[in-house]
Amino acid sequence: MYFPINIDENCIVGWAERYYRENPKAKKGDFLGDETGTAVKLTGEIRKPRHFKGLISPYRGKTNEKFKYLMDCLNDKLSKKDLGAFYTPILYAEKAAELVKMAVNRVPEGNDYIILDRCAGTGNLEIPLEFIKDKNGDPLIKHCVVSTYEYYEYKVLLERLGDKVREIIPPTEANVDYRNGVIANADAMSKEYIENETIKNYIDDPNCSVILFENPPYDDTSSINQSYDNEGNKHTTTNKESFVFNEMSKNKSSFKNPNISTVRDFANRFIWSGYKWYLRNKGDSFILFSPVKYFKSLGIINNSEGRFVKGFIFNRKHFHATPSSIGCILWSYEDENTFGGYNLEIYDIENEELKKLDCILEIKTVETTLSSSNTKYTGKVRTNIACDSSGKPVLGKKIETNIYADDEVIGYFCPVSASYDLGRLPYFNGRGNYVLKSNYLDILVLFSAKMYPFDKWYEKDSIFITFDGGYTFKRDLELCKACLIFACLSNKNKCLSFVDFDGHKFQNELCFDDSQEETIALTDLKNFASNKNTSLDDEEIALLELWNKIISQARKTKNYNSGFNYGVYQISRELNTFTETGSGKNKKKVYNYPELNGDLETLKTNLKNYYKSHISKKLFQYELLK
Repeated sequence: MYFPINIDENCIVGWAERYYRENPKAKKGDFLGDETGTAVKLTGEIRKPRHFKGLISPYRGKTNEKFKYLMDCLNDKLSKKDLGAFYTPILYAEKAAELVKMAVNRVPEGNDYIILDRCAGTGNLEIPLEFIKDKNGDPLIKHCVVSTYEYYEYKVLLERLGDKVREIIPPTEANVDYRNGVIANADAMSKEYIENETIKNYIDDPNCSVILFENPPYDDTSSINQSYDNEGNKHTTTNKESFVFNEMSKNKSSFKNPNISTVRDFANRFIWSGYKWYLRNKGDSFILFSPVKYFKSLGIINNSEGRFVKGFIFNRKHFHATPSSIGCILWSYEDENTFGGYNLEIYDIENEELKKLDCILEIKTVETTLSSSNTKYTGKVRTNIACDSSGKPVLGKKIETNIYADDEVIGYFCPVSASYDLGRLPYFNGRGNYVLKSNYLDILVLFSAKMYPFDKWYEKDSIFITFDGGYTFKRDLELCKACLIFACLSNKNKCLSFVDFDGHKFQNELCFDDSQEETIALTDLKNFASNKNTSLDDEEIALLELWNKIISQARKTKNYNSGFNYGVYQISRELNTFTETGSGKNKKKVYNYPELNGDLETLKTNLKNYYKSHISKKLFQYELLK
């Protein structure tokens, strides 16, 4: 027996997720639909419960306006990926309105102007503009031209702003070209939209300034290609067939990073198309919500004619996303541009209030990525054995590079990987550098750069790993020593000792174990320690004493192989064993060697502190972090 509950803002997202999980082919209309539309009429689950009959009471609201702040969360999982849309919190919209007012003040005397938002969602960005007036006393919202692609968001947008804005595309539901949950004639990536007569009348008017004000979708269609529905069917997207995608693909060689991934990103396409088809005169502006990579490393605005005016950094956590930085920047349209570094104020939201952090984030542009450090290596001994993401050997996997197992090769560094970086042999899906006896200290510095912790939310998506400084760090022996210690004690160093399928033993040389023979890393550590210019300080001595304690305990464990040299990762993975007790929420791990486990946890904490005190600042100094 169940007592049916009433659907409201506090529970609707949970019910939606369950509905799509239990009805794999269902879409937003099946769950949320109402009968007020003229383009399409559906009675959704919340209004006439069938699947949830007896669990929820019918929702009596005629429209979905009550859920305006949650509409992006009410799509099924694959539609979320396809649309890539995120709600804009009202406090950030209010702060961004300050930039809109600045842009309006830049409009030449005597000009009309429009504020164009091609991806308005339910209109959160525009709401604060109702209470801000220009020098003629007009509310800024009266100059807004808005559209949105998703049908049920459009219905809310029409209800909220239809009588407040100058234009809405399409103007009424009767004009909607409805196709499978979206509005084809509101697709900003289509040629039809770019040639929309209503918008073109403003664009073609030399006496009308254009202000783009947008929080564009920022998803990557490459992730969609790897998505499957609940029945295991591969999901496809039409986003790559759009007019803007094809036109931008033709021009991708003009970007600093001409890779096709630059074009796949939704936000990049909105930004590029904004400058190509909408901004054209001095006095035009673009107020843009987006992660900063579009100008920091990709050069999309750099190759247009944008100039930085003012900007903020906001916390993406409040956009129904994960904590990270998202820029909100006012770019002007100018005859020339200058790029280098920009200072952005940082704002978070706490207790439903906007909070300015007492620090400034400097965003510096990036010229070269870490993959620029990749060098070709042609070895003598070929093998068809690679490593998987856990560092273990795998046989016969297709790989994007030749696999060599020479005595000169002691590892492989894959800087393009997000989840793993350093292993004994090439990863079967990686592109990177062979770690050789002759270059391994350099590679460990690059590896250390990849391990930057991004402890503060505003560092994520704003601090990039680069190769702008090249190998200038090589002269800093203290940094090389510190990165050697960090890498060889890091649990992220996935080099293992193992015997391959043909009986060939691969020893881990990037550790400080001398069970078999002194590793290359240990030999160089001793050389650094004996040099008066690079002798070990107290923190380093303490780390190595803790390591000696760990390896001593590891040798006493049941699974220890006396024929291997062990690093921290392999000890944690194979020797620090545990048993699980309890079940469900009461499930917990009981370690068989509690002292070993405790020391490994202490090492992790101490190594993080060591990274901050000995490595971080120098990585910025040599432009490996920027």
